[in-house]
Amino acid sequence: MVPGSSRRVAESPPRWKVGGVLAANALPLVGVAALGWRSSTLILLYWVEFTVLLLGAVLRALFAGRPAGIESDAPVVGALSRRSLRVTIPRTDVGVRASSLPVLAAAVPLLALLWFVVSAATIGVVGVADANQEAWVLGLAVVTMVVTEAGRTGVEYFHRGGYRDHNAGTALRGVWLRGVALIAIGACSLLIAVEGVAGADPPAAGAAGAPLLLGIVGLKLAVDLADLYAERLAAYDEATDFPLGFAYEPPTDETVDGVGPDARCVRPARLGRVAGGVPDLVRHPNAVIFGVLAVPIAVLFALGRAWSLAVPVGIAAVGVPVGVSSLDHWLRYGGVEYRADADAVVGYDRLSGEPVWRVEPWDERGLRVERDWLDARLGTETVVVDLDGETLRLPHLRTPEVVLETFDRRPDRGGAGG
Repeated sequence: MVPGSSRRVAESPPRWKVGGVLAANALPLVGVAALGWRSSTLILLYWVEFTVLLLGAVLRALFAGRPAGIESDAPVVGALSRRSLRVTIPRTDVGVRASSLPVLAAAVPLLALLWFVVSAATIGVVGVADANQEAWVLGLAVVTMVVTEAGRTGVEYFHRGGYRDHNAGTALRGVWLRGVALIAIGACSLLIAVEGVAGADPPAAGAAGAPLLLGIVGLKLAVDLADLYAERLAAYDEATDFPLGFAYEPPTDETVDGVGPDARCVRPARLGRVAGGVPDLVRHPNAVIFGVLAVPIAVLFALGRAWSLAVPVGIAAVGVPVGVSSLDHWLRYGGVEYRADADAVVGYDRLSGEPVWRVEPWDERGLRVERDWLDARLGTETVVVDLDGETLRLPHLRTPEVVLETFDRRPDRGGAGG
């Protein structure tokens, strides 16, 4: 590896893992040849495996160790991405990150939809049981899958620290590929079922059934090998000029240095923390647009005297924009204090006591002081620091000089801010 190069060195997976994957995918063929399994039995087992893997992926995403890659300026979820809040299991560093929750809130409904589509494309076509197949064989296979996935998650992900290499997004990534593969397998099973209706007995033994059965097993093997050789695929992705998405590296927690014991401290005014979301509405245009569109609808319902609809829509027209803006403001500034000395201004999370961000005098590209209508009523000011690609706001400070004295130039005082 060339010194200074950021490209990863891909290690081959152990031979026993490769052998295990090959053996696991060869077993269905043995089952068809020796145990009389039909395609419906095979697809049922694949569906059960997908269900188990999906639940395991959600569990791994919940306890992923790296922060989610969310834009910091996004409303609400962006505020969570800046906070290092974690609820950890006692005596371990395994925990649930605040930034993982919005990813799961968005992903779980989509995963539920994926599971429904996969179920319809697989067991919806071939059914959930084969009357000629002994129940204990299927039961043993299902128990084996559950124990295997539980062991893999417990040993590799938690005990050996695999969660430290993933965020909520990457922990769920493999499930999508498997879901798409199973939908394709479902299409193959539909062809087998159509052949069975045409008179093949059993369906998997027809002229087209055998090649389709081999195709199903081959597709499943390809997905398992892609999962096993993920590091190799990531290294290949990094080496090409056309990124495929395999080389995505989750963000890590940045080490933020604090300030010395002689630093001065300032916090947003209490009423500013409570009501600051109202003037912040101008920074959330999507929420405002929702309110603007909802007001005419409420007026139309009111003109028609449909008060049972007009009142809830009217409340939503005001409540949703204000609620989104207020929640975003509380998450960003409600539990934050700023400590400053001659070297830097550092934002601290008061709940955890940890520094969240640090700005040194030479980092700023612009410095100004603004006053919105809430500042005017509270006798406070808002300090705005422009950085490379980011704007940092320190709202509703009664003594902004604590922060301003760190920087080498006087701020612009442009009057009222947005």
